Amino acid sequence: MFELGKFLAGRPWPLVMGVVNATGDSFSEGASSQAATALDRALALLDDGAELLDIGGESTRPGSTEIAPEEELRRVMPLVVELKRHRPEVVLSIDTRKSEVALAALAAGVEIVNDVSMLRFDPKLAKVAAQAGAGLVIGHSRATPQDMRSPESCRYPAGVTQEVKAELLAARECALTAGVKPENIVLDPNFGFAKQPEQDLELLRDFAVFAACGPALAGVSRKSFIGALTGESDPLARLGGTVAAVLAAAERGAAFVRVHDVRQVVDALRIWRSINKSIGDK
Repeated sequence: MFELGKFLAGRPWPLVMGVVNATGDSFSEGASSQAATALDRALALLDDGAELLDIGGESTRPGSTEIAPEEELRRVMPLVVELKRHRPEVVLSIDTRKSEVALAALAAGVEIVNDVSMLRFDPKLAKVAAQAGAGLVIGHSRATPQDMRSPESCRYPAGVTQEVKAELLAARECALTAGVKPENIVLDPNFGFAKQPEQDLELLRDFAVFAACGPALAGVSRKSFIGALTGESDPLARLGGTVAAVLAAAERGAAFVRVHDVRQVVDALRIWRSINKSIGDK
């Protein structure tokens, strides 16, 4: 049984969650996200200072195609097993929308389920997390990867922050009904999922709204809103914008930041904390 509160206690926030894609077609890494190299990449992220890792075997980028649970398991399970063998103390999150994948990963020692579908894709997933006593990240989303960037999916008449918050809190109620402990739930506004760049920016400005609801995750790494602001079309070249967005989320109370460039973010947060401590000491 995983106790998120104990994991967070005594650690300076935000904790750095390293992204390990084993999809082969990640929006941010492309072909370099192959499963064959995932273990080496995961170990390197831990050496760079990641405090936990998020393992994903299915791309949910805009326009991506759903894969079968068997294929997703083939991609992620060898990685989970090898990581637990090499670094038994590592805390792992499984980035999946499918209860079958979550069940297998949790049985192999994974502690957290990260569902970017807001529990809409597979209603059984929350029950699986509850029965395992696992942490659960609930990521906001609408529609499917094929149409989540449609005008209708990105329409928030009452304001993007308030509507995303309301929809996340409704999903949290579903998780609580399924038996997930309230202290084991993390909310993620899910930048880029059914949002336009200006809406992502508003969510980041308002991130404290989500942090006030409990532990919140900011997945800003290499996202398209950074490219829209900087004019950088290559996700791999969005490091500067990513660091700036991470620091903005940190200032607004994020418990976790989910990033690809772990070493650079760890360094930036170390300086940010040192500056804030110096200010507080005056």
